[in-house]
Amino acid sequence: MTKELIMKLIEKAKQSSGNAFCPYTNLPVGCALLVEGNIMFGGCNIESSALSSSVDAGEVAIHKAISEGYTKFLAICFFQSDGPPPYPSGKTLQLLAEFNDMIQIIVATEGDFQLHHLYELLPFRPVSSMED
Repeated sequence: MTKELIMKLIEKAKQSSGNAFCPYTNLPVGCALLVEGNIMFGGCNIESSALSSSVDAGEVAIHKAISEGYTKFLAICFFQSDGPPPYPSGKTLQLLAEFNDMIQIIVATEGDFQLHHLYELLPFRPVSSMED
């Protein structure tokens, strides 16, 4: 993945973090999911007082892509301006594994980013029923 593409994903995730609804944690997180055709889907965390109704930024971006017919995920970026790098939840990692267990994952803060592969963050994942 080129540095230019990484920076575009970070910028999209940063923009998406501005839409976060996070009155309980006050930690806005944005996400950018890159799919086939170099199309990006943004997402942000959405919190609810009914905790089970809350969704993280990755889930939002993934669900948006799937609902538009895209399932070939190439890379995903998570951005948070304050605090530590915003690593995706186990739930989001498992959802990504359903579609591409080699996906590149970027976690970014202001001025810094780290690049990982899904298998590094979820090394003992259950096997997807979608695999050949």
